[in-house]
Amino acid sequence: MERAESDAPAMAPDGGANDDDLAALREALLRGYPETVPDLVTGTNVAALLASLEPAAAAYRRVIEAVRAAEPAAPPAPAVPAGNAAPIAIDPAALPATEKIRRGLAGRQRG
Repeated sequence: MERAESDAPAMAPDGGANDDDLAALREALLRGYPETVPDLVTGTNVAALLASLEPAAAAYRRVIEAVRAAEPAAPPAPAVPAGNAAPIAIDPAALPATEKIRRGLAGRQRG
């Protein structure tokens, strides 16, 4: 049984893939090769799209290397004293009344 004309893949007049096919191929290439600069993966035919992959990947690697070279070294961790720290002095005049009452009742229960 012969295929109908409408079942044949769409081809551009020059024998290449149409714009929809090229867009679908480009999206598939970008998903398959995420370490590329997407704006550089271009072409008007399949061969041009495939040929643009390597320059796009090389540009991506250059950008990554430049960013890594520009990153400053991690800052040193802050020094934290070991053990218990001295209690923080609290001004009773600055405490709300409910907190004063809570602290007073807690002191009675302990002592």
